[in-house]
Amino acid sequence: MRLQTLLQTPTLQHMRVIAGERGLNREINNIGMIESPDIADFLKAHQFLITNGFPFSNATTDPKALIKAMHQANCAGLGVKDQRYIDHVSSDVLALADELDFPIIVTPADELISETMRNMLTIILKSQTDELSRIVQVNQTLADLLLKDPSHTTVLNKCTELIGHPLFLMDSHFRVVSAAQNLPMTRASLTDFLRNQTQIDYFNLHTRITVTYNQTQLTIIPLFSAYKENKAFVGVLNLDPKNSTDQMLAQVVINTLSFVNSRVDMLNESAFRNQSGFYLNVMDGGISNELVNKTLKARGTEPTTKFHCATILVTTHHQPLLSNHLLEQVQQLTLWFIKEFQASVIAFSLKQQLVLLINDDQNAQDFLTALVNFIQPKLDKQARLIAGYSYSTLPLTELATIYNEAAEALALSKNSPHAVTIYRPKYVKELISLIPDNEAKSFVERVLGGLVGGVSANEQLNLLNTLYGYFYYHQNIAEVAGHLAIHRNTVIYRLKKIEKMLTLNLDDPEQTQTLEMAVLLWHNQQLQK
Repeated sequence: MRLQTLLQTPTLQHMRVIAGERGLNREINNIGMIESPDIADFLKAHQFLITNGFPFSNATTDPKALIKAMHQANCAGLGVKDQRYIDHVSSDVLALADELDFPIIVTPADELISETMRNMLTIILKSQTDELSRIVQVNQTLADLLLKDPSHTTVLNKCTELIGHPLFLMDSHFRVVSAAQNLPMTRASLTDFLRNQTQIDYFNLHTRITVTYNQTQLTIIPLFSAYKENKAFVGVLNLDPKNSTDQMLAQVVINTLSFVNSRVDMLNESAFRNQSGFYLNVMDGGISNELVNKTLKARGTEPTTKFHCATILVTTHHQPLLSNHLLEQVQQLTLWFIKEFQASVIAFSLKQQLVLLINDDQNAQDFLTALVNFIQPKLDKQARLIAGYSYSTLPLTELATIYNEAAEALALSKNSPHAVTIYRPKYVKELISLIPDNEAKSFVERVLGGLVGGVSANEQLNLLNTLYGYFYYHQNIAEVAGHLAIHRNTVIYRLKKIEKMLTLNLDDPEQTQTLEMAVLLWHNQQLQK
């Protein structure tokens, strides 16, 4: 209890304060007597010492040194018995007490010090008993309330009523999601202040902090959560850090709201599993398109919306199977990131991968790069986060198609220096590169072998480059000439020479198709060299 509260009780109102009146809000929980000169070595916080003043009169105790020591130890105050040696409390001692806001109180002259101590202790013990009873009652009231599965607002209103301080609840992004009805500011303004004006690193906030908003003291306290990435926070207005009752009641509230938050965690995890099951069924074709569209509408997603599909995976050098802890960490970090930036992204899990459906109106490459840059530093040094995403954007009824593209891109990421890879459609060049080298070489020699005999290596190269340009520029002679920096007549001369050497007609579609394939294979071989 406060020293001021103690002095206001009827049995102690005859005591008077002679110095340090501004310090009467100090906590007091035990009483002691000055019995030895070295009392400063045994001081305790919130202790009130009483003396008859004799140690000050015979210089065995320096009163100024004692007051400084008691102030340093956060003692409650000093009592000096009236009409004994009080004259030895000099004016400079009283001035020091006023400077330190350290109370000096005169106790009754007609009362033994032991009796004064007993009277004070009786009041303190009764106060502590009342406080304990109140805390037990608050705890029981909140426990009974939780059995009714109440809303956040109901819990906050009841907690506010029980502890006498308005409360508000924040999610892991410092957004005020619920508040007691007597909160003197709007949730939106409070969210803006906490997120944008305090520069608090709420992602890494694990201990209570205090900030001031419009002359109101806000104590922000993290709540216990099964996943630290999904922790929540409770805010308490004008919580007195020196009031033990306030602090104990606040702890009861924190325990209650932490339980509520853990229950929310479990519900969210269950919802995530259900969502994963739904999209897996969509991908396997186990749900009709009509039912898919109906479910998407119920979840607030327009069925015609197109998505990129992305898969993200954690790889390590030494573990073929990843720990559940690591997978959950990546999942929670990803979900936190999506919600923090309110990204148009749907997430679900598939075995040891996390699948993301990225709305077409969002740049998939930028989002995935930012996500990897956010998560990677938080993982074990042996772990590497990679992502692959689809080239196509399709409605979710075509989920299997875009997932297969994302899975193929993810496979490429494993051997790529880049963490994020987009699926590359198989163009002609890529298809050609898949032909075994020995077969490609044999085909080139069979079709183009006629260009070797009777010409120099340099002229052979000129003929082949001209032929490649001829097909590349869709048989446009002028384009080929410009690309090779030669006259168009030179291009025509070379093409006629090629026809003669290979005994074919470039106007014959079947012969041209075979020749073009051979030239592309030859060009691919040159690139490999």
